[in-house]
Amino acid sequence: MDGTVRDLDSLRALRETGRRGSIAAAAAALGVTQQALSARLRNLERALDVPLLARTRAGSQLTEQGRLVVGWAEAVLDAADRLEAGLRSIRSGVSHRLAIAASQTIAEYLVPHWLVELRAAEQAAAEQAGGGRYPPTVVELTVGNSTTVAELVRDGRVGIGFIETPHRPPDLVTAPLRNDEMLMVTAPGHPWTRRRRPVPLAEVATTPLVMREAGSGTRDTLTDHLAAQHPPLTPRIAMELGTSAAVRSAIAEGVGPGVLSRLAVRDDLVLGRLVAVEVDGPPLTRPLTAIWRPDHDPLAPEAARLLTVARGVTGSRLTKTGG
Repeated sequence: MDGTVRDLDSLRALRETGRRGSIAAAAAALGVTQQALSARLRNLERALDVPLLARTRAGSQLTEQGRLVVGWAEAVLDAADRLEAGLRSIRSGVSHRLAIAASQTIAEYLVPHWLVELRAAEQAAAEQAGGGRYPPTVVELTVGNSTTVAELVRDGRVGIGFIETPHRPPDLVTAPLRNDEMLMVTAPGHPWTRRRRPVPLAEVATTPLVMREAGSGTRDTLTDHLAAQHPPLTPRIAMELGTSAAVRSAIAEGVGPGVLSRLAVRDDLVLGRLVAVEVDGPPLTRPLTAIWRPDHDPLAPEAARLLTVARGVTGSRLTKTGG
């Protein structure tokens, strides 16, 4: 083999396996058989001639090479998804189009549910207006950290963005959505898992942690929380990675503890790949926020409809927002 990846489905399979921690769970999420997904992953490993997964009885974890491949593949898969959405809109004659950007946790764990609810709400609105088929809004999603999302909104490349950082951009319109709970997690067997009392924040600050890159809302939340202590604390970095999936895998392999959204580690906690550790003080949370340019206020109808869904409002009330 020449080491070139030509099968995007294989990259999606690898990314989903890394997220779920198991080939069976990834197959269920992608709607294929476990045997078919396993074969796809083996073919990808042969094509690249590198081990991408560490398979054990407890599940499958990304290797170091696997984490790198998934990180590089994110932009490719996002572009492919946008292309497919555009082609579907051309074939169906859809006129409702919306470009959005979202931070990784929001993009992976919330946006898919929002899009399902958006389509259902649009159809319900059409039926209330006298029936007939309502052209669905085709959403083009770009994924990045909170800093990148804000830049995309400022540049006008997307109509609305969704960020997960306590640093709300003062030059953009902001709308709060909800608070997101953050958890300190470690690999099973880490000394912190045997503690009967919460881990002091001073100890957290002196322990090398697996962290996201600068500009990430996940990282900003922890660093701001430690800096607000008396005296101020600064975290130590054991490893810095560009995706939540890579951070989860590194933590599970014992590189060090780390802080991630409960949304991102929910399956890992159930499967026992990660363990949540209690830390001193109140629960650590961060705001999830919608942002858009002041000159786009009020929002275009498609963006307003999505914002309504993101806020948890569906059904008849959708018709009152954005036409």
